[in-house]
Amino acid sequence: MGNPQDPFGRNPFSSEPFGYDPFGGRPYGGPPEDYPEPVEPPVNTFATLSVVFAFLFAPAGAILGHLGLAQIRRTGERGRDRAVVGMALSYVFITLAVIALVGWAAVAAIKSNQHAAPSAASAPPPEPTVAPADLAGLLPGLPDVKRITGDQNLATGKTWDRIASNSREGHIDRPECWGSIGPGDSDAYQVEAVFGYRAAEFTDTSNAANSQQVVASVAAFREPAAAAKQLTQLLSGWRQCGGEVKVTLPSGQILTFSVGPPTDAGNGITTIEVETKGLRRSIRAIAAKANVVLDVTLSFAATGTTTERSKPAVGIANYVLGKIPG
Repeated sequence: MGNPQDPFGRNPFSSEPFGYDPFGGRPYGGPPEDYPEPVEPPVNTFATLSVVFAFLFAPAGAILGHLGLAQIRRTGERGRDRAVVGMALSYVFITLAVIALVGWAAVAAIKSNQHAAPSAASAPPPEPTVAPADLAGLLPGLPDVKRITGDQNLATGKTWDRIASNSREGHIDRPECWGSIGPGDSDAYQVEAVFGYRAAEFTDTSNAANSQQVVASVAAFREPAAAAKQLTQLLSGWRQCGGEVKVTLPSGQILTFSVGPPTDAGNGITTIEVETKGLRRSIRAIAAKANVVLDVTLSFAATGTTTERSKPAVGIANYVLGKIPG
């Protein structure tokens, strides 16, 4: 029989007031069990390295940033913002580096031009040259030769406007020595390189026993280098021709020349002593300046002394050098 106090069959005074479910369900047993939280994906390594290398080596930082973004899209890793920041910093540093390099190159080019301009301005002007028409003006006149030699009996003699040939003057046993025993010889000069020549003679025949002759000549070349080459050739012949040189004249007479060693007379002038045994002595003096080679011969009787005659020969050479511009 049911409890009249509880039409649903439950005792309201029971110690378990909620222990009954009028709908037949089970009693409430507390909250459900906890589930583990989902694990976040890791941060992409390339994205992190992109930020680091942006400061160390920007091109590498940019490459790592691109690799990181590609990997993040494929794997879903975190770090997209980090990769973007690394790439942005890398490109900023690359741009700054390019601007700095361009600026440095521009400054270097300006400085180079500034240094080149003074050097070009300070370069020595080309050495002046003497035209063939001006050669005669380089030679001393009769008053100058008298003053330099101290011989007031000198008179003007022959003049030449081309280099002489010795083919009519006999045979020489040492062909390379024509230029040592006489001035202005075709065998001693590079005739094809000479484009102007002038020689003047001054003689004193007042005393046959002590006669004196001065021959001063100048040869013009197209450029100073050619004149310097000619001087070197003449000096080389002088050095080779020391000792005896024999010339057989067309008449059959044999002249024996004694050639001394070259001597430095100063101011670029070189001298040698040449003696025709028993007849005459000569002092030769040669030098070069600009595009001109000068050749001076002072000859006198064999009884004269060379110490007295070398100074006038050098004096005439210095006179000609002083007239050559440059």
